[in-house]
Amino acid sequence: MIRPLCAGLLACLAAGPAGLAIEIATGKMLGPKFDQRAFYVRESGGKWQKTYTGKQYRPEAAGRLMNLRIAQALFHDEWLTEFPFDVDKNTDAAIAALDTYKRHGVLAVNISLQCGNPGYNREVPEIKRVNAAKAGPGKGFLCSAFLPDGSMKKAWQDRLLRFVRAADERGMIVDLMYFYQSQDEVLTDTAAIRNAVRNATDFLIDNNLRNVIIEIANEQDIRGWDHDLYIERAMGELIQLARQRFKVKNAPFRLPISASSGPSMKLFDSTIVHADLTIIHGNNRTPAEKFARTKELFANPLAPGPILMNEDDNGRETSPENLKKELASCDAVWNGGGSWGYMPWRQTQMFPFRYFNPVGDSQDEKYFRAVLEHIKAKVMK
Repeated sequence: MIRPLCAGLLACLAAGPAGLAIEIATGKMLGPKFDQRAFYVRESGGKWQKTYTGKQYRPEAAGRLMNLRIAQALFHDEWLTEFPFDVDKNTDAAIAALDTYKRHGVLAVNISLQCGNPGYNREVPEIKRVNAAKAGPGKGFLCSAFLPDGSMKKAWQDRLLRFVRAADERGMIVDLMYFYQSQDEVLTDTAAIRNAVRNATDFLIDNNLRNVIIEIANEQDIRGWDHDLYIERAMGELIQLARQRFKVKNAPFRLPISASSGPSMKLFDSTIVHADLTIIHGNNRTPAEKFARTKELFANPLAPGPILMNEDDNGRETSPENLKKELASCDAVWNGGGSWGYMPWRQTQMFPFRYFNPVGDSQDEKYFRAVLEHIKAKVMK
């Protein structure tokens, strides 16, 4: 199956290590002749073009990466007993919704190897467990692609491969988070963390998955990390470890690598020195703050690559006030020179997960559709 990525650029199904695939890169990776604040894509072996290249797109969209957070697309809480849940149907539902997202100008989706906060005990009071593995069975939440030694679970690999290849068929990019701050305690020690980075990166290389941005950790500066904050302290080392795997395995491609900061929207030395792009989160910040920070980072020569906001919690209620904040935040990041990420908290983050394909007429769905239409108006003529 072949589908358009942008005018003049075709997406080929990644059929395995020998197959062709969509490639994603940043201008920083490609060299000084390329726009350092832009994302680029190509069919394997072809010419690099800015994202959103083509007559159907607005010129100001070129090089951006508007994205949507569906962190639970691979979800499997191994301690979930309160409700029935079909792990594979959940991934299939997320895949089925990709066409709807793409039609609305969303070019990337964000997923996670350790999921995200599903809202237990608060937004989902029927599940009275905390969102952390350290609490143990019956009290906590275990959702991780990694075994304690850092090896990967086969079922997670299968779902990941199915999802990334489905995105590739559609000419879409996957931002893949390796670690989430309530699940890193699943790993025995720092050696296991490094092993997890090697194994996850090797899996991407071995399966020729070129349409992936590697996000080593979700919110590296949030104080929920275990192992004496190793993931935060050693982020530069972990980014380099992932990058070295492409050399060790003589891979014919490489992937963009970074880690996100939390609502602090800080720029860390590890990111400055080692990352291919700058990833920030705008949770609970005002649109004015998001604009100012995105603009500041865009102008800062130390900030690597394009500025990507891939999480933005603007309130967890489906209300007109929160919708206004969503749209204003999208505009703010866009006007600051960055790419915005929609986080549909009640829809795709909170258990049970709803990906809305097609988008219907319930209150939540109308809210969801309004944000998608706003993104579409940004990138498409």
